[in-house]
Amino acid sequence: MLLLPGFLRMIYYYFFNKCVVRGVLYGDKPRQRLDLYYPPSSRGAPATTEGATYPLVIYVTGGAWTIGYKAWGALLGRRLSEQGVLVACLDYRNFPQGDALDMLEDVNTGICWVLRRVHRLGGDPDNVTLVGQSAGGHLAGLSLLRQAEQAASGRSALGATPSWSPGCIKAFVGVSGAFDLVGLASHRGGTFRGLLDRILAVDASGMSSADGGGGGAARGVVQGIVTTAAVSASEVAAAATLSAEDRDAPPPGGPAVPPALPDIEQGGGGGSAAVSSAIIAQGSDKHGETPLLRSPVSSSAPGSLADGQAPAGAAAGGAMAGTRRGGTRVPAYDALSPLEAARRMGSDAAALLPDVLLVHGTADKTVPCEGSARLAEALQAAGATRPVRCVLVPGKTHTAFLLEDPMRGGRDLLMDCVLGAVLGGGEDDPAIGGRVYSSLCPGFLCTAAGWVCPF
Repeated sequence: MLLLPGFLRMIYYYFFNKCVVRGVLYGDKPRQRLDLYYPPSSRGAPATTEGATYPLVIYVTGGAWTIGYKAWGALLGRRLSEQGVLVACLDYRNFPQGDALDMLEDVNTGICWVLRRVHRLGGDPDNVTLVGQSAGGHLAGLSLLRQAEQAASGRSALGATPSWSPGCIKAFVGVSGAFDLVGLASHRGGTFRGLLDRILAVDASGMSSADGGGGGAARGVVQGIVTTAAVSASEVAAAATLSAEDRDAPPPGGPAVPPALPDIEQGGGGGSAAVSSAIIAQGSDKHGETPLLRSPVSSSAPGSLADGQAPAGAAAGGAMAGTRRGGTRVPAYDALSPLEAARRMGSDAAALLPDVLLVHGTADKTVPCEGSARLAEALQAAGATRPVRCVLVPGKTHTAFLLEDPMRGGRDLLMDCVLGAVLGGGEDDPAIGGRVYSSLCPGFLCTAAGWVCPF
């Protein structure tokens, strides 16, 4: 209720602004839709000058795997689009309508759909950033890791259908992501643990441990990552369900030709092999921004299967299709955890990953920030060749980056981080970090909301 003034303004923007194209179908299954946020022209409508392309952000929202919705991305979509970025915000099935594998299928299908028609949408295929928050960070991050694993091995990976090229992604930004599912289950416990057991349940007969043994469960966790597990035949064929007309036509209500964008300086990229870290003391610097506790880890070789192509072993998916709902199901915390995927990732797969930036608040009561730090360390240890950084922000809660901070206006750390990833300059670049945003809600209400925030 404290943020109601800002919510009312965002509701009006979401439903009535001409720059927002809502409910674009990216598949034929429930909730396989996305919203597009186009940069405005001087007339307040999407710019449509032929020949130019926008940097593109694919955003996967959070919601504890139960209440996620594409409209939750409206605030970030609005801010990014006002800075000349095209945003595609994916919806996906929530529990109990679907389990974690259904959600991964939706996210992979949505990413694949956007990458296939990036030109038609007006995006720059060489500047695509994947962003995920909370549960959306888990789904987007695991999708990326599994696609890299699948591309490197040529074998099907659990939760990586339909396939798309990790080399098409310039950067991944994970915000307050649930990357350590084993740690999260221990942290939350109680009723939520029981719910999470059901969300992460998979068919035990389709699992096999990494050492070649049979699928097994210990402490309620399926052990081992499955790189050759059978997958649903419907998942393998998901990318082929769209008609050619649907794949090639512009989205309903969208611009007929690629929209224009002034030239944007794009930074280069590779990081050095050195590992460095720095701690910035709490307190504001001369610009007044929130202090950062940084753990940068330096880590480009693209490689992949063709988008939508089924990897070797996927033909065996028919067996899984018949037993996924009817066989013995066990919670697969280990197999569906991005942290465990990174810890078992080979160097050839790690070399396919894009730049990675993980942002987390140290006061997050919902998802401990240690999961993001551990994922950054695991990716570096796996041999990531692109920069991997973890930014831990003192005092920030689970919702601060998505609600209180952007509602308050002024400096916006999340916007600085995402724009830094998109434009290649980093959030410390004066051209990025110097931006000041308008307020959507009185500052004292945002401060009060932070005080009472249970997350």
